[in-house]
Amino acid sequence: MSIIELALNEVACSGCIGKIKREMQRTNGIEKVKILSGSGKIKINFNESLILSEEINRNLYKMTLRTFD
Repeated sequence: MSIIELALNEVACSGCIGKIKREMQRTNGIEKVKILSGSGKIKINFNESLILSEEINRNLYKMTLRTFD
């Protein structure tokens, strides 16, 4: 299992962050998602044999865009 931390700089609303967290948890290969309070980051534990960190980053970017549409 691998761990990645990604910034959520564009997301200010706690409701939006919650939506993103729930959506990430539904992604195949992601084991655990944790919001790092006060740092503006999200910590994701994932299985590299099922999903790559680049794909997680890309999915997170798409989710932040959808959240603000």
